[in-house]
Amino acid sequence: MRWTVLVVEDNRALADTLAMALGLLPEAEILVAYDGAEGRRLLPQADALCTDLDLPYVHGEVLIREFRALKPGAPVIAMSAGPGERAGADRFFPKPYSTLSVRETLKGMLYG
Repeated sequence: MRWTVLVVEDNRALADTLAMALGLLPEAEILVAYDGAEGRRLLPQADALCTDLDLPYVHGEVLIREFRALKPGAPVIAMSAGPGERAGADRFFPKPYSTLSVRETLKGMLYG
């Protein structure tokens, strides 16, 4: 099965690095949004969501809620430099995090 993973992160370097790491997953297509509004627009295309919580325009917690409504049970990973909270996500990674850890966690969520 082909998976579409949406990465929403306003730090472009971090977003691009995470997207490259996730792109190594088999059968994964990676979409990247650099703010919450762009992320919201791309939500319907995603099968999994990796989002920062502190985003411009639309907060990551709002994206998670809206994604859950669109795709109940789909994998969600939240990331933040702020206080550790899952915000409705399946997994939470505090910044700085290892892109390898995020990739391996998502791999387990997608492929069991």
